[in-house]
Amino acid sequence: TLVLVNQLVLEHEQERIAGVAADFLKKINSLNAIAVLFAAEKDSGRLTELVLQHAMELTHADAGVVYGVTSRQTLRCEMVRANSLDSKTEAAINFAELPLYQDGQPNLKWAAVHAALRGEVVNIVDTCLAQDFDCSDVHDIGSKIGFRAQSVLTLSLKNHDSELLGVLQLINARDRATSTIRPFLPEDEHLATSLAIQAAATLSNLKRFAKLNKIGVALSTEKDIDRLMELILLEAKELTHADAGTLYSATDRQTLRFEIIRTDSLGIKMGGTTGVPINFPELPLYNQDGNPNMQMVAAYAALSGKTVNIPDAYLAEGFDFSGMRAFDAKTGYRSTSFLTVPLKDHENKLLGVLQLINASDRITNTVRPFSQENQSVAESLASQAAIAMSNQRLIANLKQLFEAFIQSIASAVDEKSPYTGGHCYRVPVLAEMLGQAANESQYGVLKEFNLTDEEMYELKIAAWLHDCGKVTTPTEVVDKATKLEKIYDRVHVVDTRFEVLKRDAEIGWLRQKMAALEQGRLDELPELEQRYQETLRQLNEDRDFIRTCNVGGEFMSDALKERVNRIAGYRWLAPDGEETNLLTENEVYNLHISRGTINKEERDIINNHVSATIKMLAALPFPQHLSRVPEIAGSHHEAVNGTGYPKKLTRDQMSVQARIMAIADVFEALT
Repeated sequence: TLVLVNQLVLEHEQERIAGVAADFLKKINSLNAIAVLFAAEKDSGRLTELVLQHAMELTHADAGVVYGVTSRQTLRCEMVRANSLDSKTEAAINFAELPLYQDGQPNLKWAAVHAALRGEVVNIVDTCLAQDFDCSDVHDIGSKIGFRAQSVLTLSLKNHDSELLGVLQLINARDRATSTIRPFLPEDEHLATSLAIQAAATLSNLKRFAKLNKIGVALSTEKDIDRLMELILLEAKELTHADAGTLYSATDRQTLRFEIIRTDSLGIKMGGTTGVPINFPELPLYNQDGNPNMQMVAAYAALSGKTVNIPDAYLAEGFDFSGMRAFDAKTGYRSTSFLTVPLKDHENKLLGVLQLINASDRITNTVRPFSQENQSVAESLASQAAIAMSNQRLIANLKQLFEAFIQSIASAVDEKSPYTGGHCYRVPVLAEMLGQAANESQYGVLKEFNLTDEEMYELKIAAWLHDCGKVTTPTEVVDKATKLEKIYDRVHVVDTRFEVLKRDAEIGWLRQKMAALEQGRLDELPELEQRYQETLRQLNEDRDFIRTCNVGGEFMSDALKERVNRIAGYRWLAPDGEETNLLTENEVYNLHISRGTINKEERDIINNHVSATIKMLAALPFPQHLSRVPEIAGSHHEAVNGTGYPKKLTRDQMSVQARIMAIADVFEALT
């Protein structure tokens, strides 16, 4: 009987062991499948849900909680699941956060905090009988969603760098056969630990990749080079948990220039958008003898193109840290771990150096070396940053080239006439002043008006290009200083004709005088002299009048025009022997100009420069943020009452920028 009993017991035990082994092997296979699921998931929220779901399945837990770590050094309940209640409770439920520290000391009374800080698995058989831990937190969760927490298994979620990502808490393991609550078994601990390791690694990678993607988008959209460099350093510090950092830029002088400096624990913020200048001397890449400066770690990284990862600068050999030691001695700081990464573009050209100092544990705040994962992340960020910096510099160079080109066009237009010289340089200044004043207006129709930085730049470019069409205007029209000017001022030809009339008057007077003397009519001489002097006086006055009219400084009334006509009727003997009027029809036409020096035909030629400007600018492929340049520039001779040209626009048909352009142009011309 005993033998039979022993045999039966042995057979039963073998079956039980075989069943347990098969079940365990099945769970191991499940872990492998779960790892594949984790790796394929790209959303951190869904990944967290997968982690909790599969952890509960592997350990036969009825419920589970996932805590996240906050910047306030607390654990916050982010997700709760309870199968028996078929409930899904998100973080919206106002569960109290669990502080990791209290009065500066680790707050180990809660199992979740103990697991987080110590990294140990906490297995509580019955929360009501637990003596080492305060289980009020799980009781609070259970009471709020309607179940009683009995057995609890708590594990930390830490990545390869021992960075705490959260805490996984499993509640109420159940026996599959009886569905009764049982303690979590050692095999449950092993399976949950394996899953937690996989989950933490995947969550860490997912969060860092998401962060890098977000940073990449931010870097690609940032247009200000100072803010861009500041963003690079701040994000690098955040990703690697560095307390301090410096961003250097490479100069054409083969030096590294300090651009941004940050040290959080000392409250140091210099460079970038802070407005605090960095007065440190630039770091030379080469010594005075021309040899590479390999003693300075930043210069070494720049010259070698290699990342330098130093666990403790005070123990490092081969580098000169005398400046660092002096800084530490002065401030009480201790610069320990260093991570120095070169920034190079796609052509392997050095753009700068990123240096991070003192990686710290976010939970304990202790300084630690930069891990290999930190280095990989920093190098990935440096690669993105180099591309962004290279793009910004390329854009800045193209922008400088573009502005220099349009300014050269403006200079060429100004060079066409000394009378309008400097106009194309002064109008952009006036336009920007008006634009800024319109932006700052707090009342009236411009109260809600606001130009963005891009729109202000668009106005500036339009102002620079507003007269580009004048390159098509003949110089003799643009440069017409007097009414009679063409290639030269024809008033001098008219002066010559007056001299011919005066000469002829003198010859006539002398002939009459000789005849009177020969005939003995001496009493006629005074009258002849008087008539001659009167003729000279009249000719001189008429010549001076024509000269005055030629300047175009005053309005020509009908009476003045009639006097021009009378003078034009003087007859003089041309060099070809033909007697003709003193002034030609064209000369009379120009001298009749009521205001200024430009006649109607010449005015049309000049006015055509606006149409030429519009035509030239409309043919250029302006980018979106400059697409309104042709419209703004082409409106500089429009008038709000519709009498301008070329389109005779009214106020309502003109944008504020177009009106600014018109005012700036006419104001500069009048003054």
